[in-house]
Amino acid sequence: MFILQLIVAGLAVGSVYAIIALGIVLIYKCSGVVNFAQGGYAMLGAFFTYALTTAGLPSAAALVVSLLLMGVVGALTQTLILRPMLKAPVVAVMMATLGILIIFRAICLLIWGPDQIGFPKLFPDGSIEVGGIFMTYNYVAAFLLSAVLCGAFLAFYRYTPLGLMQRCTADNTRAALAVGIHVSNQVTIAWTASAMLAGLGGSLLASLNGLSLGLSNIGLVAFPVIVLGGMTSLPGAVVAGLILGVLQAVTDGLLTPAIERVLRDYTEIYSVGALQQVIPYALLVVVLLVRPQGIFGSKESERV
Repeated sequence: MFILQLIVAGLAVGSVYAIIALGIVLIYKCSGVVNFAQGGYAMLGAFFTYALTTAGLPSAAALVVSLLLMGVVGALTQTLILRPMLKAPVVAVMMATLGILIIFRAICLLIWGPDQIGFPKLFPDGSIEVGGIFMTYNYVAAFLLSAVLCGAFLAFYRYTPLGLMQRCTADNTRAALAVGIHVSNQVTIAWTASAMLAGLGGSLLASLNGLSLGLSNIGLVAFPVIVLGGMTSLPGAVVAGLILGVLQAVTDGLLTPAIERVLRDYTEIYSVGALQQVIPYALLVVVLLVRPQGIFGSKESERV
């Protein structure tokens, strides 16, 4: 039963990872750029939600307004900073996204300081029991909200006209231009949606773990997720996020205590630290060695 409890908690956190990773995949599909600023968007969205709730807005309204603000931030960063770099090398654009992350961290540090902040309650206190498994409302709500949003986003991307234009832009930019799709606008929309997804994910993570500048590091966790799922696969990002969340929860709840018991018995080492934080990068190395294209990715061939 304890293992099931860990799996449920891991699914809740993993679903939030999936939301954030979706934004990275969306931008990569549209522009070929790996967005290092995604963790900054998540952190900034959480701070926006915190500021709005402390200003007196109800939690739901604060979350919605925060998402709208993040959409504006995403559109502005793409339009003002990244669009002028249209003909720049991809590596230069990636470095620009890293600069955006640093700017976001500096702004949040200046306004809110370096210390961890108690995040306002987005969901009621308490827990429910299902089959002997206790789940707090926080984790249940985070999982359900993330699952609904992931499903809605994937359906939107696949079945709506705007989603079709996004897919056309991702598959073949020249063909998209030839049929009259405004590619620059589609890229801006992708950045807007990505920032909103990250903002929601950041707020949900802050509601589970608290709010600090360290939340921006979640972008580094999202990269192993997209590599595991496949760099261009949106469903892969969702599945990989869930897998990683469960692996981290099981590592923290079972593997870490077991290793520490052995170390205490035979050595003078009493702790291995936050071992679950190593899991994403260990998984990244394994995937790159065994299946570089990811679970849902496909090998690309090129005529030479």
